[in-house]
Amino acid sequence: MIKKLLLFFTLLTSLVLAQNYQGVQNCQMCHSGALRTYPGFTNWQATLHSKIHLAPSAETMKGNYSSTVSMGASYGNATVTFRVDGSNYFVQLNPVGASQVEYPIAYTYGGGWKQRYLVKIENSYYMPPVQWNLNKYKDNTSGAWVSYNPQNWFTSTGALKPLDNAFRTKSWDKNCAGCHVVPGNHTNTVNKVVNGNDTAWVYSWANSSSLSNIVVGCESCHGHPSAFAGAGHVNNLTSLSYDRKLEVCGQCHFRGKSSAGTHEFPYDEATGKTYKAGEVLAGYIIEAPGLWPDGKSSKQHHQQNQDYKYSKHFNSNFGITCVTCHDPHQETAYPHQLKEDFNSMSAGVGCIKCHGDKAAETNGRNNHSKHLQSMSQCVNCHMQQTAVTAKSYDISSHSFTVIRPNATNNFSTVTNGMINTCAAACHRNGQGTRGFGPNFSITDASLTNWAEATDLALADTLWKYYQVMYGIVDVKQENSNIPSSFSLEQNYPNPFNPTTTIRFAVAKQSNVRLEVYSVDGQLVNILINKELAPGTYTSVWDSKSVTGLTVPSGIYLYRLTAGDNVVMTKKMVLLK
Repeated sequence: MIKKLLLFFTLLTSLVLAQNYQGVQNCQMCHSGALRTYPGFTNWQATLHSKIHLAPSAETMKGNYSSTVSMGASYGNATVTFRVDGSNYFVQLNPVGASQVEYPIAYTYGGGWKQRYLVKIENSYYMPPVQWNLNKYKDNTSGAWVSYNPQNWFTSTGALKPLDNAFRTKSWDKNCAGCHVVPGNHTNTVNKVVNGNDTAWVYSWANSSSLSNIVVGCESCHGHPSAFAGAGHVNNLTSLSYDRKLEVCGQCHFRGKSSAGTHEFPYDEATGKTYKAGEVLAGYIIEAPGLWPDGKSSKQHHQQNQDYKYSKHFNSNFGITCVTCHDPHQETAYPHQLKEDFNSMSAGVGCIKCHGDKAAETNGRNNHSKHLQSMSQCVNCHMQQTAVTAKSYDISSHSFTVIRPNATNNFSTVTNGMINTCAAACHRNGQGTRGFGPNFSITDASLTNWAEATDLALADTLWKYYQVMYGIVDVKQENSNIPSSFSLEQNYPNPFNPTTTIRFAVAKQSNVRLEVYSVDGQLVNILINKELAPGTYTSVWDSKSVTGLTVPSGIYLYRLTAGDNVVMTKKMVLLK
């Protein structure tokens, strides 16, 4: 009898392993209720990861389906409408001068900030050119339609594009599926299907592409089983190295492409392998984040892993990972599955657990932020919302760095300019994404363009206050004697740590820029960018980047420019 049982479990184990990824139903058998530290399958089902795709129903569909959505003048003012027939939902494409084309909606796509949809054409899925933006995170008390990539479907005259190879490259299977389902297998999950002159991509997910597995499920993070049950049957994530732990979430919370650039999710085209938690993510991706002009701050969403690498928290000695703050297995009492109230300034809660000294106040004003204690939550400044998923700006940066007001002025010539924390969080028009603050009688009409005169005027005012509040030295005029020529002296002290003084001479009134670069030519900071009268000046560099990050030891270049002419470049050494 014992031999028969052993044989049964051996056969069962071999079947499990042969099938590779099993799907969430395989885990549900044992994890329906709480088990050790896992809160249970039902709890996970309440998370957005489990609801990333759902079958259409009155409960799951978020939008106003009596609406007409215009694609805009750039696409001939073609429109999209909807039809509801009982529990069936249809999206209708209304081209200019041609017949309507209708597709049944197969799945919803998202629903936390926004909702899109999937329709099936041949054997692949595509997103129709509409998106429903919720009022705010998980709040659908109001919402609005916007067009979503209408160029994939319509020409500039409003005609429908043909369903050709160019159209097929925009499929969900090719670009999105790898981060939004439990994979079907460790290899060849996404298949390139060539039929004569036609090329398409089809992604197969676990349990024969069942509805229950078009989710971010158990094996998405823990990997497929290596045994039937017991310790080690999936990856024990707590035993991974620090970098590998971060990559468990980073496999999807990054922006870029697969290793050969074919897909927008981790995939190794050379081997046909899907990324499995615990492997080195770099072998599966090419990073291509969408950034503001400083080259560090996120402008686009789902790139928290890339943000985090600029954070001081990114340190194996600290051991702070995504799950330090977020609970991946269940909804919590706080937004974004946060484990605690990170808006709290109470001892031992949220950020103050580790940064208790930053909660100190004097006469109602926070000693660290220099602002009222009631407005001094750490996240207000250190998790400013710089990126867009549905509306500007609704996604917080995870670099935990403050973008100083002078960044807006320093990048004023770049298209749409550069955001800054103080304005975006509180001071733009007296109301930012984090709270209320004075707008200094400067009103700005355009939210997304940070290079307008009003943005620059507000940034200039904020920068003046910022320097006074935080003791930052900008530029000091030593004397007004007119030098015979422009010059740049050697910084002192040199080597230095953490500050050094740079003296220079201005021979005639000019727009003067004093910039710091890395030895490989990357801009580190702009110390001065303003009109200066003739005279001798000094400026102090505090070894920080334009975004406020402390830079590492090394050789740096500093360059003086007057108008369009480079006066001189010199080297300095930061030695910690």
